[in-house]
Amino acid sequence: MEPTTDLMGALSTWLPLLAPIVVLQVALQVIAIVDLVRREKVRGGNKWVWGAVIVLGEIIGPLVYFVAGREE
Repeated sequence: MEPTTDLMGALSTWLPLLAPIVVLQVALQVIAIVDLVRREKVRGGNKWVWGAVIVLGEIIGPLVYFVAGREE
């Protein structure tokens, strides 16, 4: 069997499972970044650090921001 056929088989198997996770990750990141930009204050006072946590933290980063970063 050719390597290309194996790759296509793996993609067709995993893509339907991974697509919702990727969509969830991107949606959480966009919502968190928009919230961060609109807020005047965040915990720790540094929006750049929270932006890095959101973007580099994949799914966990936005959740950490929503739980610990927002200052009411």
